[in-house]
Amino acid sequence: MTKELLIPRPDPDKWFLIEKTGIKVNVLWENKESGASVSLLEVPEGAGVPSEHRHASNQFMYCLEGEYEYTKSALVLRPGAFYMNPKGNPHGPTRAHSRCLLLEIYDGPHYFEVPEFHSEETVGKIKAETVPESKKTR
Repeated sequence: MTKELLIPRPDPDKWFLIEKTGIKVNVLWENKESGASVSLLEVPEGAGVPSEHRHASNQFMYCLEGEYEYTKSALVLRPGAFYMNPKGNPHGPTRAHSRCLLLEIYDGPHYFEVPEFHSEETVGKIKAETVPESKKTR
């Protein structure tokens, strides 16, 4: 038996909506232990993430269709554009200038805590942020 995975077409029944963003997600692959994942995001025109947030791992996005803007930094993803956001870096909000299809990859858990625009059902894996001993208050 092979350990390889082939998904000929994303399962249309596996899309779910992050209601507060308008973004639909189809998780193609997820490592339940580490939280690493690969997903397709479908973002309608005008939809997006409403607030700044941080991830508990590196985030990678590849734009397949549309125009998707990180409004605070004015970075705009267009077809063929690759985006990388390092672990812990604040970014967002975002807005789709047109309908977008994005490939999103995390190399670990998605968030340190559930952001206000997600729910426990939609958020992905959470990893509590660890504070180095030198920065803890006594």
